[in-house]
Amino acid sequence: MAAPESLTLAVRADVTGFFPNPPIESEAFTVDVNRSLFETLVRFDPGFRLQPGLAERWENPDDRTFVFEIRQGIRFSSGKPLTARDVAASLNASRQRGWVLSEYLQAIESAVAVDERQVRVRTHHPSLVLLAKLTWAFVLPAEATNETPVPVVGTGPYRLESWTPGREFVLARNPHFRGPPPAFSPVRFRIEPDAGRRLDLVLRGEAEVADNVPLDALDNLQGRSDVRVLAQPSLRVLFLCLRVDQAPLSDPRVREAVDLALDRQELIARALSGRAEPASQLVPAAVVGFNPKLTVPGPDRPRARRLLAQAGHPRGLKIRLDGPNNRYVNDVRILHEIARQLSLVGIEAEVNSIDKAEFFPLIQSGRSKLHLLGWSCESGEAGDILDSLLHSPLPGRQVDLNSVGLADAELDRLIDEANASTTDLRRVLLLQQAMARAGELRATLPLLVQTEAVLLSRRIAWDPTLTLALRPEAMRPAR
Repeated sequence: MAAPESLTLAVRADVTGFFPNPPIESEAFTVDVNRSLFETLVRFDPGFRLQPGLAERWENPDDRTFVFEIRQGIRFSSGKPLTARDVAASLNASRQRGWVLSEYLQAIESAVAVDERQVRVRTHHPSLVLLAKLTWAFVLPAEATNETPVPVVGTGPYRLESWTPGREFVLARNPHFRGPPPAFSPVRFRIEPDAGRRLDLVLRGEAEVADNVPLDALDNLQGRSDVRVLAQPSLRVLFLCLRVDQAPLSDPRVREAVDLALDRQELIARALSGRAEPASQLVPAAVVGFNPKLTVPGPDRPRARRLLAQAGHPRGLKIRLDGPNNRYVNDVRILHEIARQLSLVGIEAEVNSIDKAEFFPLIQSGRSKLHLLGWSCESGEAGDILDSLLHSPLPGRQVDLNSVGLADAELDRLIDEANASTTDLRRVLLLQQAMARAGELRATLPLLVQTEAVLLSRRIAWDPTLTLALRPEAMRPAR
């Protein structure tokens, strides 16, 4: 084999961790990086079609049971052979220990190794989407699941070579990977918060890829012959989260006033150079469960002021607006534009833009009344966000991403019935109804469908997914 070629990616922010050890968060960039280290029973191809993964086949002996046949010859990066026991132990540890991503495995009642190659998974109820949810169920050695911290050992194309938090992390080829070896090794993710310096690293040839390209720089970059820019609408919707169990946002009139203060088109024009689409709901049209009857709310600032007065705030109110400063495209500019628009109706919002490593623990602790959040339903269906963000807390559930304090019986019913539905059509209709109910409650106010942009050296060939996830194993030298 030819000598390995290195690859450097200049990225805006670090991962929050490596699976499953704290402080790892259920954050798309972090999860995507971990996908290069770990595999799952099934996987999505670049077009988000389900494909066999660690399991080469499966069957449904009844509507609550899946039996998976594990591929032969798979080894972890440590050299240990993969068995059905490793798969069952990983599924059970994720649910029982409340690991990150366990919210995707709520439907599972049990996972048992039948023999060396077969795993039987039982669900609490019929689950049409179990296979899609299993794409988040990373598998590691059974003996590692009881260790603290858990060793970062998977069967993916790469292994973790080093991590210097805040500076860089380095991946190297997994010598035991079952598939074709990735083209590049080592792969260095260099943390560079400044957008100009990220771009310069690629333009000077010191990096091959830069993420989070500022949208107002796209026109100039697209005119260059030495680099190419990939820019496209993503699956991610950005929205405001309003803590409905705490004053003043516990008052529906105040939540409606916040909604009516916002002009989505103006927000996109001023904060994103016009390069985004306004959102009518928490998922874009490409996601199953999108409700075509919902429309983008328009501003009505006189009514917003009247509602505030009726709610006991005739002179307006003050509130802190939290958000990350290194997670979403132009996130700081978005926060300040939201604050400016809220000020037009008498809501004085103090912008608190912080590192995502601080932001996610802040909102999950319930200490943020108003915050900016984004969500990408990468399974292709709306149940991801409904289950995780908007369902009321479940007994025994160790991971709760409901940062809005919502507990609505009608919304819970729609989500639960969608999860237990036995036909695709009924599930879609229930998801659409749940989207409409979420809009009525205004615990989340959809803002925009985000545009993602990546700068790429012409020396690199890459066929990205719809999300532009930076998966180095999908990159190769250009011919």
